[in-house]
Amino acid sequence: MDQSLFINHVAQFFILIFAFLSAITVHEFSHAWVAYLLGDDTAKRFGRLTLNPFAHIDLFGFLFLLFFRIGWAKPVPMDARNFAYPRIFSVLAGLAGPFSNFIFALFLLYVTYYLPSSYLPITLAPAYTTFLKTTVWINVMLGVFNLLPLPPLDGSHIIAALLPQRLLPFYYLVSQFSIFILLFLFLFKETYLFLFNTTLAMEQLLQKLVI
Repeated sequence: MDQSLFINHVAQFFILIFAFLSAITVHEFSHAWVAYLLGDDTAKRFGRLTLNPFAHIDLFGFLFLLFFRIGWAKPVPMDARNFAYPRIFSVLAGLAGPFSNFIFALFLLYVTYYLPSSYLPITLAPAYTTFLKTTVWINVMLGVFNLLPLPPLDGSHIIAALLPQRLLPFYYLVSQFSIFILLFLFLFKETYLFLFNTTLAMEQLLQKLVI
């Protein structure tokens, strides 16, 4: 393999890792922070109210990222009994993660637009552009992926809040097998296409807010 090509692959690999770590850190910290503001200090007691990315890494989710370009972090622990309004506040704390990724992506798009690579030396410009584009994509993808209404993803909090009490036992039963359901879904290319197209649409929407 050509040396320059090898160096390029290595650089892209580390950019992907750094983008993923920044995305999951923002995501999980936002869960913990909003839950703490709403009265639940469980995440803080477990050391998750932190911007240290290594506190949030899930090994399986990290490996999934490397092989399938879709990954996730360790879920932030929450105890809804500490909330004054358990169902509503659980939804707010749950959605804090995905929406923080969208906000972070929007910020990076502003950086891309108002601090373009043309301001940098020509040797740094390609890495700068690749880093920003990759980090935006990873953040939007992570936000979209976590809005899927399947436990333990964040979109499931909306389902749990809307379900009648009599259906909650069934919801918790399904939750025990959710990881297998996710793995099953990723056997189909339609799942990837849906996530790709939804992520692309969300990124284009955020871009319109910048320009």
